[in-house]
Amino acid sequence: MIKAVFFVKNDAFSGFEISGHSGAAPAGKDIVCAAVSAMTMLVVNTICGEYGKKAETTEDADTATVSFRLLEKDSASEGLIRSFYNELAAIEKDYPKNLKVDIQRLEQ
Repeated sequence: MIKAVFFVKNDAFSGFEISGHSGAAPAGKDIVCAAVSAMTMLVVNTICGEYGKKAETTEDADTATVSFRLLEKDSASEGLIRSFYNELAAIEKDYPKNLKVDIQRLEQ
């Protein structure tokens, strides 16, 4: 199962951690994994590359984990992360055995 945790501070989405494998289908045919992977890279590359914002990003191939946290407040980046959350939550409704999406509220 893929677990996606989104970090929210003061009602603003400030990052996420995605980990695991969906197990929806064999490697190369897993549409849940493909969707989550593509959206994750789109969000990271848009915020860091196109928007030029600073973020802390880590990847661990052994645990299939990507962690991303904004280091500066930015409404466009926060909106993109919120949209990412909404899209994953929609996929979770169709694939509840393969994807779990949560919010972790951070201290104010």
